[in-house]
Amino acid sequence: MTKEGTSEWPVRIPSPRLMIRPPGDGDREAVIRLLTDPVTREYLGGAVDYASRQALELSPLDLTWGRWALIRHEDDTMIGSITLDYDRGELELSYALLPEWTGQGYAAESCIALLSWARHALEDDHVIAISQTRNKRSVALLRKLGFTVRKGLEEFGSQQLLLERSLRDPLPEQALELQTEADPPPPTRR
Repeated sequence: MTKEGTSEWPVRIPSPRLMIRPPGDGDREAVIRLLTDPVTREYLGGAVDYASRQALELSPLDLTWGRWALIRHEDDTMIGSITLDYDRGELELSYALLPEWTGQGYAAESCIALLSWARHALEDDHVIAISQTRNKRSVALLRKLGFTVRKGLEEFGSQQLLLERSLRDPLPEQALELQTEADPPPPTRR
């Protein structure tokens, strides 16, 4: 194990309903949809532009450490992505689900599995996450996962929260209990 990533890649991480694994060519259509769907991208800076989409259609998908696809065990369907990387110089967690898979506990389940893996495989002491303040669902989930606000900031023309948690603190046991009816509803198509 090393700081700033593992020397081994690819890494596959199982969770109760998901396999967290690097994306492959069979996931290309879902990856492109994830990056172009306006509902999915509402809080993530918007959909990628046409040139970026063309590059995605032609480039290999599984070469970057720390970027995984969320795949349902049940039917091998890609439902989203999760990232654990060092773009800001600190270990940072990020995730996105396609709209039809939100509100079912998949984000919580994948975050718990990945943070548990990171706790054992990496030497980092803490992890950060950035969320738009208006993304109430994501902020609520991150708080339930034990993240606390370090500071507010403005990026990409929006108010953001930089949240953090220790990787040494215990994680919630049951991902499904983290999604409740009291949480804000998922975004809807316009």
